[in-house]
Amino acid sequence: MEDLESIKDKLEYIDIAMKLLLQYGKNNPDVVDFLSKNTMIAKDKENGFCVVISFKKMRNNNE
Repeated sequence: MEDLESIKDKLEYIDIAMKLLLQYGKNNPDVVDFLSKNTMIAKDKENGFCVVISFKKMRNNNE
């Protein structure tokens, strides 16, 4: 179970980043409008990983 706790701790940073992006979106609706039609991608050339950012409108708050 130690591995599961370790990954939960690491994922907490990603959760914080996502909440910050949502807050940023509330304050900058023009950015949300742009990213609802487009996508931003940050790539790491060394390991091949990428992060994809886009905003999607959910049908209801339960999704």
